Amino acid sequence: MFRWLTNNLLWTAGFYIVLVLSGTIIVSAVFLPVLLWLLLPFFLFCFAFFRNPVRECGDQDETLLVSPTDGRVLNVERKGDTCKITIFLSVFDVHVNWIPTAGVIESMTYRPGKFIVAWSPKTSDNNERHDVVIKAVNGQRIEVRQIAGLIARRICWWVSPGQTVQRGDKFGMIRFGSRVEILVNRDALDVYIKKGQYVYGGHTIIGKWSK
Repeated sequence: MFRWLTNNLLWTAGFYIVLVLSGTIIVSAVFLPVLLWLLLPFFLFCFAFFRNPVRECGDQDETLLVSPTDGRVLNVERKGDTCKITIFLSVFDVHVNWIPTAGVIESMTYRPGKFIVAWSPKTSDNNERHDVVIKAVNGQRIEVRQIAGLIARRICWWVSPGQTVQRGDKFGMIRFGSRVEILVNRDALDVYIKKGQYVYGGHTIIGKWSK
């Protein structure tokens, strides 16, 4: 319980929320005490949303890839040379993002955009997005897209180009309901998950490098 409080990302990624809530609580306590009963549930929700769980992949086989996020698999689509896995995060899911495979951050691209609901097919092309391309130790490339949704209005990332990363490292967060996409060469990955499945970031095995 104590670690849930001290390790919570609300103190860092959501620091401005703490400031606003603290100020509102102080003002309410003086002028409108009844408002405190409305603020308390929201404060608890924020703590739950910014939770920062410690996850480990039990299998030590580094050819296995872990999910970069918690959420429900919307689609596993193979088109041309690309396999795209789409995962939807509700406001109740953990919104921390994990590195799926060991390698080096090859490039990062931020693109401003709209805030269409995250389950819409238009989300990928139109919404605010941050793309992270990782060159894996086997030479293959995998792209992880952090995509904002209707409620999610800010994407955070904690890595930089050229940085060496390990499978299961935390690399970012999307605030409130959102979407994550994984793009990889369709012949390079044997996918283990399917549409409708719930996955856990940093823990669920989503596939295995086939070459």
